[in-house]
Amino acid sequence: MSQHILEAGGTLPFTFHVLFMLFNLFIIYQFFFNNKFYDELGFSNEEPKTIFRGVLGVVFLAILLMSILLTFDVTNNTYEENLIQYEFWYSFLAILFVFATVNGALRVFNLVNNYGFKPTTRGLIFPLVGLILVILKIITS
Repeated sequence: MSQHILEAGGTLPFTFHVLFMLFNLFIIYQFFFNNKFYDELGFSNEEPKTIFRGVLGVVFLAILLMSILLTFDVTNNTYEENLIQYEFWYSFLAILFVFATVNGALRVFNLVNNYGFKPTTRGLIFPLVGLILVILKIITS
């Protein structure tokens, strides 16, 4: 385990990496198993459930799987190769969460069309937490 922590860049980056995986598990649980999640976001029909459990759910499952594969170094790469993988992966995640945070902010502050539903701050907080974890991981690497 100490080798995995060293390859992740040390204790602090490894901790943020594990926190990010737990965050993804929480989001996946909300998407697939919590029906109240959709009601609290203000959705009244089945279309958001289809999208969140389909396309977005698969994206978060892929993010979680990639994080697990990088953390436990299943390819047995050297440290330098893992560092490049981490930089690419976290740069991609930073861009993804910036877009999601901007989208959530635009919807919460009614700067774009909300198609009849009342957005909550929860739609802004979820991607913001992910963005903060990714930024902390990038800073500590």
